[in-house]
Parts: sequence; structure tokens; C-alpha cells
Amino acid sequence: MSHGSGFSGTGKLRQFMCIEYPGVVENVDKMIETLGGIEKVSEVYCEDNRRMELRFRPNDVYCKPTCGERHNSTALLLRVVRRKKKKKYQEQEPEVDPLDVSEEAATKNQEELSIKTDLIGVVHTTYKFNNLCDFQYVPLISMEDGEPQICVYNQLVPRGMEKADWLNQPAPLYLPPAAFTRMDTPQDYRYRREANSESKSKMPQNIICRTRQRRTHFAIFHSFKDEEVPKDPLPGAMSQIRVKFMDTALYQGLKNEFEKRPIWSKNALRVRLDYTKDKLKYLLPTLSYYFHTGPWRNLWVRLGYDPRKDPNAWIYQTFDYRIRQAGGVKTKVEAKRSYSNYVLPYKSSNASRRKTSVIQSLHLGEAGDDGSEEVAGVDKNLEELYVFRPGMIPPYRQMFYQYCDIQVPEIQKLLEESILSGANKVCSEKFGWLPAGVEAKSRDIMSHLIEKTIAERTAQGQGLDEEELRSNSDTDSPTEGNSTEEETGE
Repeated sequence: MSHGSGFSGTGKLRQFMCIEYPGVVENVDKMIETLGGIEKVSEVYCEDNRRMELRFRPNDVYCKPTCGERHNSTALLLRVVRRKKKKKYQEQEPEVDPLDVSEEAATKNQEELSIKTDLIGVVHTTYKFNNLCDFQYVPLISMEDGEPQICVYNQLVPRGMEKADWLNQPAPLYLPPAAFTRMDTPQDYRYRREANSESKSKMPQNIICRTRQRRTHFAIFHSFKDEEVPKDPLPGAMSQIRVKFMDTALYQGLKNEFEKRPIWSKNALRVRLDYTKDKLKYLLPTLSYYFHTGPWRNLWVRLGYDPRKDPNAWIYQTFDYRIRQAGGVKTKVEAKRSYSNYVLPYKSSNASRRKTSVIQSLHLGEAGDDGSEEVAGVDKNLEELYVFRPGMIPPYRQMFYQYCDIQVPEIQKLLEESILSGANKVCSEKFGWLPAGVEAKSRDIMSHLIEKTIAERTAQGQGLDEEELRSNSDTDSPTEGNSTEEETGE
């Protein structure tokens, strides 16, 4: 470094983000366009678990991107200026031999070059494209054998505001998937046989898109069409709770609840017993089996009890209620999942790496980061997760209630009259022991009550509580606790 060069700058250093672009950049504007533009880069940077997408054909909607991972870095951004002095009378100056290492020659070389270095800021985040690129499938078709392929992109993608007749025009069949490969990192497979390959061969051929076997934790899944209900738990169910160091009091508390009532939802048990989700995952298979189809779907039934043979089991049937659009109710109650903000799996960070953002699940007594169990929403009535009364608003747009937990006099009167007047003599898979049309009438009554409650709160200026407006991305959904994937430990 010659004289006059050095670090300059005062005050707090500026923060920068670096993108290691996998290519030679000749046009910066086109390079940014392949990354989706400045707005897309800023959006990805603001989310810690998002990956940077690079599309080599940004104008092609069928282009599969390659993704860059986010890394924390500690680097300096420097501006280096190299100046060379111009000589006015170069012909009069004696030429300096580059091989001459004398002190006089070195002094003349230093006088000709001047380097200045400025410290611009600190680079704390770097996106590196070290993963494999997905397969590319371009819209080409062959007209005849031996003929060159032609591009049909213009027939598939509209160029602007097309007329309605454009949808009725014939087009080639071209439906590529969102992603061709499940993972973009090299895997050491070694051609080993999978441990559960024999059980996979017994699966029906019409079951598709299953990436791996369920982890059932010795739970028994029962379909409505299965004849005999299980009477005893699986052999490993009892030994598993001993391995997890669960005491007898937890087991006896759950047993007492099934003696009071033969059919429960997991959410109701979590609220009544104040058990965590992980504890119920191992305790429920020891006393009950899971109905995943029919009028008692998503519910846990006591071992040995068959609700299809007991006409009084209608009171425990599943009532699937979903918020309607009328009255602005749907805009005031959060959905379980936001499909408009859905993110494809390959856009998120690699699951095998440590997550940069941690979502704390403290809902319904979940364990926090420090291992302690806290109950979130102490002021909130937890019974709203499985009980409905007049004046309540469901916490989510889709809820799975049981008829016995719907404490509405009009609905209970409707159910009793339906059972006395025209109950089904044979339990059906769609309606159970109830006549057809009862579920629709009950849904109308509940919708009317919810609209009335929201109108009253709006008139009083109360609105909805903060807990009721909480997004589902921050808490577990009550329907999630009743889903099949949740019960299997997915």
C-alpha cells in the first residue's frame, strides 16, 4: 500500500447483505432481474427462514429456480481506488526496467501508482448458492418423428389481457409440477434397503404422494367400515409410557375421563386435564383408538366401545362447523392456514439445519424454550377450543365440535326432537344416528348466533379481543389437534 492510502470513515458502520451470484455478472440490472427484483430480494431478506431464488430465465414462468441459503458472516466491505499518475513528458523520462530492484527504481514505481482504501461497512449476512439446481422442463412438443421440436409457450401463457375466447382455444397438455426433486442437497444413499420396506408393500396401490410411513406411536386407527373395534391396546403402548417416565397419576386421570365419557377429542382432554400434547400422544393409545372416518372422525374412542352399535352415541358425533362469509364474520376470525400466503417447501430453509427463527408454542400448556410449561392466554377461556355457547365466537374458521359440547338450547332441542321423531335405525357413515338435514339446521342456528354476537360487539365498540384476532401462524389450531397427522406425531 502506497502513501496516502488507508481506512477512512467515522461514526457507526453501515450494514450490508452479500449475494454470491453463481455466474459472471456483465449486466447488473439483468442479474437483479434473475433474483426477482429489488423488492423480492428485500422480502426474502426480511424473513429469516426464506431462501433466495434465482431463475436463469426470469421471463419463463415454468423456470425452476435454484435456491441460495442464508449464512451469517463477518466481513468488511472495502472500496479500493487505484490511481495511476499520467506523465506529461513521458518521452523525456528514462524508462524503468521492471526487473531492476534498485531503491531508485522502486521509488519511481511508487510515485506512479496510488492506492486508496475506504471502509464502507460490515457484511453480516451472505446468501450462497451451494445447492443443486432443479431439473428444467421447457414447453416443447414434437409434431412428427424426425421433425425439430417447436415451442408452445405462447399457447400456454397469456401475453396480456386476453379475451374470454382465449380460454376455449385448444392448447397442448403441459402440467409440470411445482418441483421435480424433493431435496437439492447431495444425499449419501448407498443403496440401502429401507427398514419398513415390507410394510410399504402392503399399502394399497391407490395411495399416492406418501413420502414416508406414519409414526403412529402404537395408536390404533379405525375406519367406519372396519367390523370389530379393538379391545386391547398394542403391546408396545404400555411399555412406551414407562420409557417416557410417565407416572400412574397421569394414566389414571385419563382413564377416569374415559369412564365418564367414552368418546373425546384431543383438545377437550388437553383443556380438562391440562396435559401437554406430547403426554397425550403416548397416553391415548393405551386407553383408546382413533376414528378417522365416519360420524366420529377425528375423535378418540374408548377401547372396546363401538358407537356404531349404540344409538345413544349420537350425542358424541363430530360436528364440522366452518365460518361463512356472510356478515363479515370471515374477515374477523382467522383461518387455520392462509392459502394466499402459501410458501412452497423448497422456498424455506433446509429442515436439517438449525432454524434461524424459532416459533414458541406456549398454547395449551406447551413447553417453552426453558423447558417450563406455561399456559398461554390465561385470560382467555380455554373452553372455547371445544365448547360453544351463545355469545361465543369460534377462535378459528373451521372447528370440530361434538354435539354434547354445543350448549345451545335451540340446537339441543332440535337434536332431541330429531332423535324422537326420525332417528336412523342403522348407523350411516355420513349422518350417523341422526336424520339427514339436522347438521345443516344446526349450522344455520350457530351462524345466526355468531353474526348476532359480532354485531352486538361492534355496536358496543368492543370489537374482538386480541386473542381472538391472533393469527394461526403464532398458535396451534384446534383443528390441528384433531387431525390425523397430528395424532400420529407428524
